[in-house]
Amino acid sequence: MNNLVRKSVARLAPYCPPLSGRRAYRGFLLDFNERTEPYGQVVDAALVKFVAENRLQCYPEYGDVNQLVAQYAGVKAENILLSNGSDQAIDLIFRAFAGEGDKVIIPSPSFAMFYQCAGVSGNEVLTPQYDRASGAFPLPAVLDAIDDGVKLIVVCNPNNPTATLLPVADIRRILDVAKKAVVLVDEAYVEYSGESATSLLSSYPNLIITRTFSKAFGLAALRVGYVVAAPAVIDELIKIRGPYDVNMVALAAVRAVLGNLEPLRAYVREVMAVSKPLVEKFFTDNKIFFYPSVADFILFRPVNPEKVFLALKENGFLLRPRRGYGFDGTLRLSFGTAAQTRQFIEVYKKVCLDN
Repeated sequence: MNNLVRKSVARLAPYCPPLSGRRAYRGFLLDFNERTEPYGQVVDAALVKFVAENRLQCYPEYGDVNQLVAQYAGVKAENILLSNGSDQAIDLIFRAFAGEGDKVIIPSPSFAMFYQCAGVSGNEVLTPQYDRASGAFPLPAVLDAIDDGVKLIVVCNPNNPTATLLPVADIRRILDVAKKAVVLVDEAYVEYSGESATSLLSSYPNLIITRTFSKAFGLAALRVGYVVAAPAVIDELIKIRGPYDVNMVALAAVRAVLGNLEPLRAYVREVMAVSKPLVEKFFTDNKIFFYPSVADFILFRPVNPEKVFLALKENGFLLRPRRGYGFDGTLRLSFGTAAQTRQFIEVYKKVCLDN
């Protein structure tokens, strides 16, 4: 079969995040940057109502959801394309704008789907590296790498796994240089960072933003994301996306959360104003190195990462080990509620700190 499949696909390995057994884990899942509690009854009620309408046999239609998402994002409906999670949005962008042999810039380390999509497309991937000491975006290296052969530049903002941010002014600098390339800004954690590049859309038609309902909205199981871009870009991407790719159950949940944003605001406030400072103070007091975070997770480097990972896992807290691009020996911790965070700190003190 390998002789029939495209060479770019044959060279790939599947993207296999450590999902096996997660749902059965009897502890706190702090490894995938998920919301650690449900959004609320408003979602449950919307899903029950949809199923009770007995219309599962009908194909999806998006109705007013584009408009609702546009209002939330502060743009027009013509700037929105719904997708099956932001993973699909990223895939559509790579397929539309970067072909076999084209150069793409992925500052690294970053989200695994970028590399997977580039591999499927057969791109030449350039990987200027985030600063190991500070976690800072490699802006000079990215600007130096841009030439006529570069078709796509990725800015994961805030970046996963470093949780660090590139200011919008610096995104503008990239756009000013990258006249012949698409600049993809992934804003999966924008609800936490509070900083978006949407203000640049009217000036830069080559800017494309991706977002998701998986993180702060807590709808990861339903797979809903969206693209924010110029109408001409949306017109091209919709040629690739299937007409039924976002299911109606997911859209019922999206309508519910966008119609009631207080659970979102309350959770984000608690994570960013309470949980994040608690963890940062604890790490600082105990001389545990960490990168500055503007998201709902933090990347840190304990003295014995494997020991810490296993001890926490055995005591009810699942984290994500990270490696590569100079970031070996780090662990990624998702922030939860204040109560969960205080419990995490007490367990860490008990099982991970040297007495």
